[in-house]
Amino acid sequence: MSSSNCLDHGTLSLLLGFVHAKTAMNIFRNSYLLLRYHQVKITRLGNMNSYYPVSIIATRSIADDVSKKLVFISKSTNIFENLALEDWFYKNFDFENQSLLFMWVNTPCVVIGRHQNPWLEVNLKNLSQNSVLLSRRNSGGGTVYHDQGNLNCSFFTSRDRYNRKYNLETICGSIRSHWNLDLTISPREDILLNSYKVSGTASKLGHRNAYHHCTLLVDVDPSLLHQMLNVHELGIQSNSTPSVRSPTLNLKACCPEISVDEVIHILGCYYIKNSPLCFQGFDFVTPSEENFPGLNLIKQSFSTWQWIYGKTPSFSLCCPIGDQSSEIKIQVLNGKIERVHFQDVTIGKQDALRLNTLLVNQKLDSELHGVISNSSVFGTMGEDRFSKLNEILLTLCLTSV
Repeated sequence: MSSSNCLDHGTLSLLLGFVHAKTAMNIFRNSYLLLRYHQVKITRLGNMNSYYPVSIIATRSIADDVSKKLVFISKSTNIFENLALEDWFYKNFDFENQSLLFMWVNTPCVVIGRHQNPWLEVNLKNLSQNSVLLSRRNSGGGTVYHDQGNLNCSFFTSRDRYNRKYNLETICGSIRSHWNLDLTISPREDILLNSYKVSGTASKLGHRNAYHHCTLLVDVDPSLLHQMLNVHELGIQSNSTPSVRSPTLNLKACCPEISVDEVIHILGCYYIKNSPLCFQGFDFVTPSEENFPGLNLIKQSFSTWQWIYGKTPSFSLCCPIGDQSSEIKIQVLNGKIERVHFQDVTIGKQDALRLNTLLVNQKLDSELHGVISNSSVFGTMGEDRFSKLNEILLTLCLTSV
């Protein structure tokens, strides 16, 4: 970083005047982080493109008081990059004296909550056939489908100033003010339009920082949404957090002229209390290692099989064999088959040994899918009798990253 873009501590002290020393250090830290990506190409609303030195952003942050609000909009549509950038802000920013609205849009993907089971929440077969990505976020809550008709909003504050209801009211107020849509907040803190869900919500609260993020269905493909989240019963028993299924609606169904780009603009202006005619205060950022040091490691961790599938709470799978009193129970831990138990199943010792050898300590992934597909084990045990088990196992192994 060139010396011309640096703010030394003495300069900060002069700028801040009577501001408390702790506050000065916090703002200095945030300014330094912002200056790390000092010549980012910022795309302004209204199709204006220019190189905008981020040192100006940092100076704005220094000059204003604790109510300073920033609006960052991601230029990426990759779910792993955007989740990584969200996590980067959470881990690296000090929000004691400012807050941030981070808005982002993804190409088709499904995002499950931190404590959820993807085999219960997502139709893995449809996911694979449509080349839709699956990801696991760091916050709790339920499963959501994203595409470029869905806007994601992440509200960052200090832990002390965390206020989920205020954030939801900000979204409702901005939409109501410009499009006159009567959005309401449900007791579960979903946003509703005509009793249909248009926004789901989740949060992460740390010792120092907190964020609340939510989706907003503007013009999502309803067919793909239902295909991805329409899950067939597989006989899974789990203590994972289940999604609460609700009928959904796009804002565009009630307001044909609305678009994601317009919502970004109106919501951003409403958040920082600017006139919709004012384009200042919006900063489009590119999630990259150069701009945000350490981002690649975070992105990599979000995109691994171990995080997406292996982080799943332990679960079991019960598959009837022949009559209803006979079943095979498979126990899964960290996405791996831990144990195969035969309950009232008439099976030879050699067949039981071969099935255990085939399955135990194996990850439910594409490699095991290939092994099962090419194995003769099920044929020797009586293919008709064990065909349901074979089918379920192949479905469970449709995991990809």
